[in-house]
Amino acid sequence: MSRSRHDLAAVVDALDTLTREGPGLVDPQHLDAAAALQGRIATRVGHGDELTVVAVAGGTGVGKSALVNRLAGAQVATEGVRRPTTAHPVAVAADLDDPVRVLLDELRIDDRRTVDGRLPSGLILVDLPDHDSVVLSHRETSDRLAGRVDAVVVVVDPLKYARADLHDGPLAALTRHAEVVTVVLNRSDELSANDLDRCRADLISRLEADGLGDAPVLTTSAATGDGVRELHEHLARLAGTRRAAVARLVADAAQLADQVVGDIADPPELSVAVDALLEPLVRATDAGRTAADAASAYRIGAAAGCRSPLARLVRLPGLLAAPFQLVFQPPLPTSRPPSRSVAAIEAVLARSLDLGATTGSSHAALARTVQAVAHDAAPQVIDAIDAVPRRPAHRGWWKAMAWLRGVAEVVTVAGVVWLVLLGVSGWLGLPDLPRPDATDELSWPAALFLGGLILRVVLGVLSRGLIAAGARRHARRVAREVRRQLTTGLRTHVVDPVAGEVSRRRHLRDHLEVLRRSQDVRRN
Repeated sequence: MSRSRHDLAAVVDALDTLTREGPGLVDPQHLDAAAALQGRIATRVGHGDELTVVAVAGGTGVGKSALVNRLAGAQVATEGVRRPTTAHPVAVAADLDDPVRVLLDELRIDDRRTVDGRLPSGLILVDLPDHDSVVLSHRETSDRLAGRVDAVVVVVDPLKYARADLHDGPLAALTRHAEVVTVVLNRSDELSANDLDRCRADLISRLEADGLGDAPVLTTSAATGDGVRELHEHLARLAGTRRAAVARLVADAAQLADQVVGDIADPPELSVAVDALLEPLVRATDAGRTAADAASAYRIGAAAGCRSPLARLVRLPGLLAAPFQLVFQPPLPTSRPPSRSVAAIEAVLARSLDLGATTGSSHAALARTVQAVAHDAAPQVIDAIDAVPRRPAHRGWWKAMAWLRGVAEVVTVAGVVWLVLLGVSGWLGLPDLPRPDATDELSWPAALFLGGLILRVVLGVLSRGLIAAGARRHARRVAREVRRQLTTGLRTHVVDPVAGEVSRRRHLRDHLEVLRRSQDVRRN
């Protein structure tokens, strides 16, 4: 079966991809059907292509059992017109050798007949129970075998060829199987030549609507034998080509792909862009507030860093607290909980993936993707924001400013103390303390006091300006870092997963297209 293996290689590979990558994207029933088809391919290939199993299907009273008897040249099937007479499938072959028995065992067909010389070697005819039988087990058996055999002969008559239970039932399951389906209009002897032509033309038009326009349509009469020879020759050619088994499996794969492709929405051409997500997430997570927090942290840190040693000692409740208060800063607020991030990511992803344009299982699959990505990404987004350090590193000028302010304060205090001592000594009538003059109008104690005070005020104003400017620069740096971290996090936890999901869908759809085109490739 080397040619069969070659023809089925692409189909088997596409089915493997479907069963491997389909979970979460494809209806579980379709995945089960794909797995079952894989098993059928492996089993049927193992039986080789020397045998061709052709099932004869039809409704009650259309004469399919009588037609089987005509083809076999013997009374192998029970005929009847008023009620279902085929209670179980009957297999007819020229010989029941080991390969035939093994194949029929696989199909669970126990009633087996042989006819010498009438049927060509390699052809196995199976008379199925009526597909419209009132007995449920008959219908189930007919449906099961019609889905497992290599080819199907659908027998109709002038009364039942247009019935909905035929076109919505057996034929609906064979819309991709024109190569292995033969439709036989039986009981042709009951119509005039003109009526038979019109009936046949109407049947062909209905088959075209069913997707079976290429299926051969033959006319027969089991009662008179008209057309039976042509049908026999047609089946002999079908068995002789040894292509029916492969054609059936390829058609089954193509029909399954037609069903599965509806589960997968056509992926968007463009992946989600980071820029489209960044601003909504900055708003949703209050990431912009991080810059304000950073500015506040800078002002607090700079104010503490520029505080002179004397000011620190004066402000402390006790000297023992000094080591702790010098390094203490109030805790900074953290970002919002991730719930708002989840909503923002979901909203942007839904717009980017055009979620509103999909329906049914495609919409459900994309919605699950959006929710999963959003919920997985939101904590990472929050962590990315919180990971940005908002407290500034110690600046060198802070220490310099602290010592300058300390010098100004010491000078001011020295001037005050000197002036106080001068005043106290005069009030107590003590000997005059030295009082050197810095200028004609200003003594050194007053000069120290005024000079230190003015310097301290100037340094205070200067430090405030420098702290404000530094806080703005630090806030801008933090804002840039937050956006950089968000961009990296979005690319890693949102854009890449979505791109991977889109790639997964495209890859799966490509393999489904391989299945859908497999019939054309095989025929060529």
